[in-house]
Amino acid sequence: MTDDGGTAASGEPRWLTAMTAVVDAGTPALALVRGACAPAVVNHSIRVLRYATVLRDAEGIDVDDAPLLHSCLMHDLGASGLVRGWERFEVQGADLAVELLTRHGWAPEACAPIWAAIALHTTPHIAERISPLARLVRLGVLTDFGAPLVEPQLRSSTEAALPRADIERVLSGVVVQQALRDERRAPAATWPAALLAAHRADPDADARLAAF
Repeated sequence: MTDDGGTAASGEPRWLTAMTAVVDAGTPALALVRGACAPAVVNHSIRVLRYATVLRDAEGIDVDDAPLLHSCLMHDLGASGLVRGWERFEVQGADLAVELLTRHGWAPEACAPIWAAIALHTTPHIAERISPLARLVRLGVLTDFGAPLVEPQLRSSTEAALPRADIERVLSGVVVQQALRDERRAPAATWPAALLAAHRADPDADARLAAF
C-alpha cells in the first residue's frame, strides 16, 4: 500500500475506497461500522486496517485483503449499540461480523479466522501467535495505541485524515458501560474486567486509561 493520504469524492481516504471496492462485502462492512459505532471508534478501526496492511506488506505476510479488511474494520463492532448478548464485547463483535459476512454469502470456513482474529484482539500473546491474521489485527491495534511499529510520517498522515477523537476515553467508556449493565460482559482476567475495575476504583474517565 502506498502512503496515499488523499481523500476520495465520498470523503473516505482514497486507499480505503480502493480497498473496499475490490473486497467482497467490503462496502457493506464499512457502512455497518459507520452506522453502528461512535466516530472515534470508526476512525480507530480504519487506522488499524491501514497499519495492519502496511505491516503485512512490509513483512511479506501471506494474508489476503478480504479477511484483513473485515477483521480490522469490524474488530470493535462489539463496542456499539448492536450488542444484545451477555458475552464480552470482543466475542459479540466477532459474532456480528460473521452475521454480516454470512448474509453476503461467505462460507463458515472463510468466516472462522475472522471470528478468531476479532474475538482475540485484546488477548496478548495468544492473538500474536494463533494465526497471521490475528497477529496483524493485534499489531494494528497496538500500533494505533502507540506501539512504534510504523514510520512517524505514516502515523501523522493517517491521524490527520482520521482524527483520534479521544478514542481511549470513548472506547473504554463504551466497554465499561456495557459491563455495568451486565457484569458477565467483563469476565475475570479480561480487558473489559480491567477497565471495569479501574472505573470502580475511580470513575473519572482518565482513571480508565491506566487499564487501557
